[in-house]
Amino acid sequence: MEKDITVRNYRDSDWPIVCAIHDAARQIELSAAQVSDAAFAPLQKCHMAEGFFSNRIILAECLESRTVKGFAAFRPRQLTWLYVSPDYFGAGIGQCLIRYVMDNTERPLDVQMLDGNTPAQRLYEFLGFKPFKRTKG
Repeated sequence: MEKDITVRNYRDSDWPIVCAIHDAARQIELSAAQVSDAAFAPLQKCHMAEGFFSNRIILAECLESRTVKGFAAFRPRQLTWLYVSPDYFGAGIGQCLIRYVMDNTERPLDVQMLDGNTPAQRLYEFLGFKPFKRTKG
């Protein structure tokens, strides 16, 4: 993991990069889970229906370049969004964000992911999460 990463709160000026990260990573996530391309919705179009701003939103940012590399959104006992720029998959950005959420919310912490999203499943298991329930949809 890069040592020059900090986690900070979302600012309105972050919206374009948050959308770009979500849209790029979400398409990869859907493909890995073998979900139809028709299921993809850009964050700009789905954020209201998905209640994106009803969460606390945090970003992982490189201190030196001020580049946002990923984001997470959470509420008490639930990690609702976690996306990392595909350029930084495997660089520890997701770990950094999850650890921040774990340190700043109540337990137990609920996380949901698409079945077939093996990289996310491995990450969560590495951090001590255990499958509780599997559902379709």
